[in-house]
Amino acid sequence: MFTQEEMENLLKAGRIGAEARNIGASLVKEGASSREICEEVEGLIIKRGAKPAFPCNLSINEIAAHYTPGLDDDLKIPGIGVVKIDVGAELNGYISDTATSVAIGDSFKGLVSAVERSLSSVVSLMKPNISIYDVGKTIEKIIKESGFRPIKNLTGHTISRYNLHAGESIPNYPDRTYFYKKLRPGTQVAIEPFGTTGRGYVVDGSITNIYSFSGRNPKNVSGDALNLLNYIKEKYKKLPFASRWLLKEFEASKVPRMIGELVRQKALIGYPVLIEVSKGMVAQFEHTFLVLQNEVVVTTK
Repeated sequence: MFTQEEMENLLKAGRIGAEARNIGASLVKEGASSREICEEVEGLIIKRGAKPAFPCNLSINEIAAHYTPGLDDDLKIPGIGVVKIDVGAELNGYISDTATSVAIGDSFKGLVSAVERSLSSVVSLMKPNISIYDVGKTIEKIIKESGFRPIKNLTGHTISRYNLHAGESIPNYPDRTYFYKKLRPGTQVAIEPFGTTGRGYVVDGSITNIYSFSGRNPKNVSGDALNLLNYIKEKYKKLPFASRWLLKEFEASKVPRMIGELVRQKALIGYPVLIEVSKGMVAQFEHTFLVLQNEVVVTTK
């Protein structure tokens, strides 16, 4: 079970994450810079006394997740589409993870509404020892009844200190593998329904701007790459970071080479953007939950 100190950190991280999410959503306007939005969101988290638990994800249309501006790219908000803002705050290693979607124009408001309602249904349903199967069943039911599909290879996840994905997945459909698995007291979990107008699966795209330390220490790397890796380990531990964050400390022309070297040595894990396989529009909503002995608390409301 969570101690009083843990609860205080988790609740504060949740409040900061929710504020950052809402600020990010308010900045989504046609023609706006994704880089400027993400940097304002991340700056707010820091201003509130926390750190970003991972780079602000601003994923547009068929990009379901993992887009954040890199060293020099900067996607603009389109005139019609769906923009996902996925953010998290980290406070002394305690993490929040939350997301919302903004429909630009009227064409995809139904999709956004359906996915939002699926998460609201989970909030109403949640209780200690709930079956993970029942969570997925609820999400799929709402999304399918609205004429859309859940994305089957994107899931929610448990969270622990300094660990964004702590081992257990929460599918967005009733996967019978999880029929007897329960969310027991003492669990922190992010539940994140994804819905789409497409086929309901994602594949890796060609852009990778987010990385994390794998836990492996390479034996044969250049001095520059080793310096970068030591910086990453100290600064971010195993939490995800954006390549653009490194520009504050390292020469821009060297960063791609050093990252490439560490990826090849498997010291860094890259997270490519995830794209709906049929290029369908994607919406996402997410909250972080704390499962206690007699109740479940949503930290990111």
